[in-house]
Amino acid sequence: MLSSWIEYFALWLCIISLAAAQDLAIVPRAAKSSLPKPISVAPSQYWEGDDGPWSSFTLQVGTPVQDVRVFISTASQVSWVVLEGQGCRANDATCASARGGLFNMNASSTWRSNGFWQLGNERNLGIYANGLFGNDTIGLGIQGSGGPSLADQIMAVIGTEQIYVGMFAVNPKRTNYTGITEQGQASYMTTLKQQNLIPSSSFGYTAGAQYRLKKVLGSLTLGGYDESRFTPNNMSFSFAPDTDRDIVVGIQSITSTDKGGTKQDLLPTGINAYVDSTIPQIWLPLEACKAFEKAFGLTYDPENSIYPVSDSLHQKLFAQNPSISFTLGNAASGGQTIDITLPYNSFDLQAQPPFTSNATKYFPLQRAMNDTQYTLGRAFLQEAYLIVDWERSNFSISQCLFDPNISQEKLIPIKSVDSTSGQADQHGGTNTGRIIGIVVGIVVAVLILGGIAVFFYLRHRKRKCNPDGCTTGKDDESERIRQGFAKAELDTDSRHARYEMAGAEGHSEAQSSDVSLTEKNRHPSMHAELVGDRLVGELHGSGQPASELPAYKGFSGPYHEMYDPSTVPVELPADIPHELPASPPPVFRRSSNSSSAVFRSGNLPPVSHSSRSSPLRQLSGGRRSGNHRPAPSPPTSTSRGNSTQSRPSAPSSLARGSRGPSSPDLSGTSSPREQEPFSPISPIGGSEDGTDHAGLFSLVRGLADPARHPETSGPRSRRTDSLPRFR
Repeated sequence: MLSSWIEYFALWLCIISLAAAQDLAIVPRAAKSSLPKPISVAPSQYWEGDDGPWSSFTLQVGTPVQDVRVFISTASQVSWVVLEGQGCRANDATCASARGGLFNMNASSTWRSNGFWQLGNERNLGIYANGLFGNDTIGLGIQGSGGPSLADQIMAVIGTEQIYVGMFAVNPKRTNYTGITEQGQASYMTTLKQQNLIPSSSFGYTAGAQYRLKKVLGSLTLGGYDESRFTPNNMSFSFAPDTDRDIVVGIQSITSTDKGGTKQDLLPTGINAYVDSTIPQIWLPLEACKAFEKAFGLTYDPENSIYPVSDSLHQKLFAQNPSISFTLGNAASGGQTIDITLPYNSFDLQAQPPFTSNATKYFPLQRAMNDTQYTLGRAFLQEAYLIVDWERSNFSISQCLFDPNISQEKLIPIKSVDSTSGQADQHGGTNTGRIIGIVVGIVVAVLILGGIAVFFYLRHRKRKCNPDGCTTGKDDESERIRQGFAKAELDTDSRHARYEMAGAEGHSEAQSSDVSLTEKNRHPSMHAELVGDRLVGELHGSGQPASELPAYKGFSGPYHEMYDPSTVPVELPADIPHELPASPPPVFRRSSNSSSAVFRSGNLPPVSHSSRSSPLRQLSGGRRSGNHRPAPSPPTSTSRGNSTQSRPSAPSSLARGSRGPSSPDLSGTSSPREQEPFSPISPIGGSEDGTDHAGLFSLVRGLADPARHPETSGPRSRRTDSLPRFR
């Protein structure tokens, strides 16, 4: 019985192991098939912008679709497009194309207006732009490219020239309208993730470099990155606590090296700078700008707030071909660092009207007045590849790779923190889930093989014990005793002697010639020997002649075998000789309702496979959602804080959009980070639905009256009589 139980156990072990192996084999394949691929947004093939030739991307906006070209904004969660009828002057035939195309909201049947609001971004740099906010359908790529298209997405139409080309937002923060019941509108990045169109809230981006090879276009990957565009490193940066300035790196040093190997230090002390592709320039402390001026012979133009480069200076710098290396770390000093090197060509930009009054070469360096303005803009991202993982609050920066032999993208997904199929880090780190799966698979395989081996071993042992299906020896004897009766007849194998009865002459015991040595040892009084051709049986100590049995067929003497039907057979156990009983032993019969115990294997409980599921996390909640309070009217400070929008007291106070001050009085520290769950924006004025608003188009195109910002100071801009141009 014990062997039967072991056999049943081995069988169940095989079944359970196979079920576990099937579960392990199916679940990873299902998880893998449900993981979406990253989305590569194709560039538009255009180089445009009034502050340098930049590679743009195409959006499909509205119903029916209207194509517009935009740049990438890592700081904004709301996409901006230029409004038709207010983005260009009536007599400017080239304006619409130069600004990437115009959007006609009245021609879109899916446009829904939410009123005028301040854009909120880049106010720390002196940019106070307004926009008409609303919702409409936005698609990625040109028509027919197969890119995703999402309905009812938040966006803003603009007319100001401070932001000359529209922006596509890749920040996942939600948007909150102050005083409106409908709150917390999801960004485009968040909606892509919620609809399982990308594996995670993340992106990889480089601005492109017109001066490299055959004009290398920009690259944008949503939900992952393009590994073919950069040289990987093991440096990772953590987010800063301010949600409006979170992609912050420590610039520990800036070094210039000319063609002859001469080096110059351009940064007196380390600083922390914000990486923002919305703006073109690199904003550094005044001391660093002075070092640049000395090293490259630059002269600052306070009228236009730029560093113009004359033709003679351009030829001199081009001949020297200096390279500028930025040493970056997680802090302004100490710790692990990487170097990002920019050639002089990355600083050789061309400005166009209205950025300047005429076409001018300029050096994209800007003077920052305090640490809230330290920024690495789009010029830096020509040679740097930025990977941002919004869900894990970290990012990386790598040196761009320009290899003419690489023509195909190599998209690598960044898995979400909610993913159950294991997460490799964004640079291809060890997949712990895969290793665990391999180990578990090996263990299950061993259990399966072990169970099968035990099962067949027990079956083989049982068959070897008795070819007729009976148990052997002591197990059989014990079973017969347990059943309550002895076996009624002898076995037919050679282990037992056969007893015969003689006819009229009595009987004698005859022993087979193949009696085993064991039988002779156990009963020394009886043995058999073969004499000549006769089998002789003797009884020791009897003194009587033994009857002889024939050893050949010709013998005709009378004798009776125990199986002769004419006699009543009396059978004795073969191992212990004893006298014959007076009458045949009683036969024990078992009734049909016998109560003998019957052992059955119970049904094992089914294997329970628990599944773990994690609710989808709010990717833009918590620290990723900035909050904003309405700006006072008139505002008393331009402290950055979190993105805030406010409305002027009257539409008549808004003039044509202009750039903010070049030297705002922002000597104080930035406001502490606030912890509200969303990013509210405040109204500018008038009705919130944007319809029947006095001065509607002047609001879209303009900024607040310069008089409403008494805290700003600096030289006057060539674009307005009151405020300087401030890029």
